[in-house]
Amino acid sequence: MNLDALIDSLLSPIADKISGIIFYSVNINGVKVELLVALLIFAAVFFTLRTKFICFWGFKHTLKLIQNKYEHNDTYEKKKRGEVSSFQALSATISASAGIGNVAGSAAAVSIGGPGVIFWMMVAGILSMALKFSEVVLGVKYRKINKDNTVSGGPMYYILRGLKGKYIKNFAPYLAKGYALFAVFAMIGGWNLFQINAMTTQITEVTGGENSFFYNNGWCLGLIVACITWFTIIGGIKAIGKFTSRVTPLMCTLYVISGLIICIMNIGRFPHAIYLVLTEAFSPSAVSGGIFVCLLWGFRRAMFANEAGLGTASIAFSAVNTNKPVVQGFIAMIQPFVDTVIVGATTAFIVVVSGAYLNVDGLAGIELTSKAFASAFPFFPILLTVMVTCFVMSTMLCGSYYGTSSWQFLFGHEKWKLRIFQIIYCVFIVAGSAMNFKSIINLSDAVTLFLAVPNLIAVFALSGVVMRELDKYCLKYNILGKENE
Repeated sequence: MNLDALIDSLLSPIADKISGIIFYSVNINGVKVELLVALLIFAAVFFTLRTKFICFWGFKHTLKLIQNKYEHNDTYEKKKRGEVSSFQALSATISASAGIGNVAGSAAAVSIGGPGVIFWMMVAGILSMALKFSEVVLGVKYRKINKDNTVSGGPMYYILRGLKGKYIKNFAPYLAKGYALFAVFAMIGGWNLFQINAMTTQITEVTGGENSFFYNNGWCLGLIVACITWFTIIGGIKAIGKFTSRVTPLMCTLYVISGLIICIMNIGRFPHAIYLVLTEAFSPSAVSGGIFVCLLWGFRRAMFANEAGLGTASIAFSAVNTNKPVVQGFIAMIQPFVDTVIVGATTAFIVVVSGAYLNVDGLAGIELTSKAFASAFPFFPILLTVMVTCFVMSTMLCGSYYGTSSWQFLFGHEKWKLRIFQIIYCVFIVAGSAMNFKSIINLSDAVTLFLAVPNLIAVFALSGVVMRELDKYCLKYNILGKENE
């Protein structure tokens, strides 16, 4: 038995067991409904309604803020505290989610749920914007400025510092530590495994498939990536922000352009693909279980891809050099749109328009996307490999920061304690390169989406704080859509 097979035989059964426990489901009229996904759907709809559809009326203001075309004319302004720019935080969070979760995960969703999944993914991406806004506002508002002027923030801090109610305040410390613990497991056992596995699969495929050196030796590639990751993550959020701010915009743009080229090459199938997406989104015959399975898979992939409801983006945005939480909430709101409506839907649509999703036996991920890319030009899978490599590296770097922040919340900021987490994080990169994709996607979805449980308890409880901050900001700066309310 080779090393890849040994690692897979040891870890995959454990991964399957964990994902089965976390994705607890109930049968409703013969349809298996995962309660965790249902909770996220409810949260996205709730905050969209609570903010009066901020995803629409706030979109223009968001674009102005990102382009630095909006001036806040304050007569007095608090001192800004933080370590990175808004753009660096945005690019880091986009890179953390607009990677393999959309390249491999979206393709897998289509292979399971059918073309109609694309429609529900896009709906989920739009509804997620209000939820993302709320998390980031709370993350920046309740962040902690450390003695060395570094910043610590995220759900564990707004849980601990924000939940001051008579009864809930006694449980807040345990809830905060619970979130931090789940985040450590999610970054180590979810993001890491999913990212490196897809990258290993794609590189193996373009270097010869079964004749490739990496076939049954994926751990070698994992070891190389682990070493590169190690030397980058020791630089902290500043080094990660600089890397992602350069790589993410370029890779996302290149990926979307590649998708457009594939659509143009298959222009004759374009109308039929649109028809399939719209009809199978609502057709009971779309997949076994009909519209509900289609909807659930669309939301499951979208929420995993854009992290809305998980609170992870608030960790990165808490490090922004700012004194206005609502501004960062508006800027963060664009992340689900880019991740899901643009990048994720691009992947899913090219899989449909190229016909690559047809005759797929079982679960498919990066291989299905690669097949769609190959339908345009023979060299396109190589281009996909380059983009995948950049996506994987940027995602794992940002994931390491999320995990580091959570680890430090639990165990302190001593350097030797930080190194322990970083070593574990890199070891699991090697493990993920050898496991099978089916076990990894279920485990990755489960441990990542489970972050929603402690996070949403706090976000729901503090929704009034979010609305007060939003109303105060819109009234002060006369933001269109709110000034007359």
